[in-house]
Amino acid sequence: MAGRPFQRFVLGAGLAVGLVGVVSCTVDFGEGVPPPDDTFAPGVDLRPSEDMVAIRFRNLTADEAVNVEFYATNDSLEDLPDDLFVDDNLLTTSIGVAGTGIIQPWQVDAIEFPCTANLTIGTHGGRFVDSESGEPRGIGTPRWAQEGPLGLCGAVVTLEFAGDGVEFTTVLSIGD
Repeated sequence: MAGRPFQRFVLGAGLAVGLVGVVSCTVDFGEGVPPPDDTFAPGVDLRPSEDMVAIRFRNLTADEAVNVEFYATNDSLEDLPDDLFVDDNLLTTSIGVAGTGIIQPWQVDAIEFPCTANLTIGTHGGRFVDSESGEPRGIGTPRWAQEGPLGLCGAVVTLEFAGDGVEFTTVLSIGD
């Protein structure tokens, strides 16, 4: 993927990957210490081969845990994003604290999937809660991507969850 420009998507886009061979690891950078841009979860190759896609989840908040609400399917979808964001497509296995899909403040987690032509991935935006009390704080913006339109096999997809305790954002970016 040498020479592929970094792409940042603020609206839904497309990406496909397979659902076998998931590898995951969470990294804690310490309280109040944001993860550096070039830090990846150890144990996950974020330089995937052309037949793999790596997905990285970054919680960039100081005080909120985020349920990343990650969805994926190998089925062709007719009505995006509605067909993606259904219970059958929700994945938490190997994501976050004990496979709950929850990423603590200033933590990064990553998984890797074999790339297929039909898989669509995305987040319903993420649900942010106070990391101490569990009190709901807010919801991020839905983002999604598909392999077909973007040719993302071999790429790294990063979902960043950020906020200030009142307003929350979710950004999907694609790079190698």
